[in-house]
Amino acid sequence: MKKLSEVELRILLKNRKKIEQEVKKLGAEVISNLKIKDYWYCPKSIKSYKEAQIDNLGFALRVREVRDCDTNKESFSLDCKTLISGKNHALCNEYEVDLNSSKQIKKILENIGFKLFLLLRKSRVVYKYKNLKFYFDKIKGIGDGLEIESMTREDEKKVYNNILNLAFKLGISPNEILDKSLTYLAMKKLARF
Repeated sequence: MKKLSEVELRILLKNRKKIEQEVKKLGAEVISNLKIKDYWYCPKSIKSYKEAQIDNLGFALRVREVRDCDTNKESFSLDCKTLISGKNHALCNEYEVDLNSSKQIKKILENIGFKLFLLLRKSRVVYKYKNLKFYFDKIKGIGDGLEIESMTREDEKKVYNNILNLAFKLGISPNEILDKSLTYLAMKKLARF
């Protein structure tokens, strides 16, 4: 059986309200309302966001803290992403380990040669429609973003093209679509080395 892959389209939205209404018209339902803190780590030797990119390192390492705004429940995870196909940021392997707390894993990372270079804070509303999730984010220092994601065992490029066509039907313009992630934009603007 083919490995499960993450395929996503990343968008920096010009008009979140309009696109969110279009997603609701599809029949998508809100499944969560979250506050997220992402702590991004890289080797201590890294001196710039360009060096810290997944393209250069071969991985992206994050500690995530999530608070569900409806239940006030907190969760923590250690996540690692790797690219599936060259430098295509839309196709990733994603590995996640749930944690009881984030404090100890941060200490471990710092003690084995990693450093925090970016703290990303965002408010997120997640919609589900069929096999897709729509992550509407308000990212502090960046703006409104959207990730349309499918976890799939199908051909990743075909799934990506289907997501892209759906985005256009929702009213998203080609110039809103990002080659790299919203996190990459945040790295360029907010990272500290």
